[in-house]
Amino acid sequence: MKHATHPEAGFTLVEAMVSLFIFALVAGGAVLLLSQTLQAQGRVEGAQEELRALQSARSLLVSDIAQIAPRIVRQENQLPAVFRASGGARPTMSFVRATGDPGAADQITTSLIAVSYFLDEEGRLVRETNDAIDPGASAKVRRRVLMSAPGATTFEFNDGTGWRQDWSASAYGIPRAVAITVKLPRYGSVRLQALTGL
Repeated sequence: MKHATHPEAGFTLVEAMVSLFIFALVAGGAVLLLSQTLQAQGRVEGAQEELRALQSARSLLVSDIAQIAPRIVRQENQLPAVFRASGGARPTMSFVRATGDPGAADQITTSLIAVSYFLDEEGRLVRETNDAIDPGASAKVRRRVLMSAPGATTFEFNDGTGWRQDWSASAYGIPRAVAITVKLPRYGSVRLQALTGL
């Protein structure tokens, strides 16, 4: 006696292998797409963080330079000057700025702080403020890293006739504008520029 074979009895081994192969291709494509999406998201977040750091550094520089006070900066082993700066491989600049603090009865009291911009030992762009203008006084020193790993960094100073990388430490000389140029891997050379308020 012969048994009749049903036409929909199931998958053959070849059909099951082809189905598994197609499923593996689809799953591999989905994993690759997800991986690329996560990598793109990481790059976008890195770019946004760098852009925030640039905007923050520019805002601080503009605010500091606009509020320069004609007050002599005294530093140990250096001649007194209103604005002290140098270019080269380790650029620095120091000056005094006015700052407003909330006082009693909704009044603003003005005080002076010493501000410095420089590259630290790790090559990071740092802004440092000091409540004591003259050396020897105890005060709060605050450091803020503006950019973690910039490439070549230069400071430039405009004296009214052009830009220069070094500033003479004359007693009352304040540049008309200050610029910090940093080289970033993602954005290339970026120039942060600010006009003095005097």
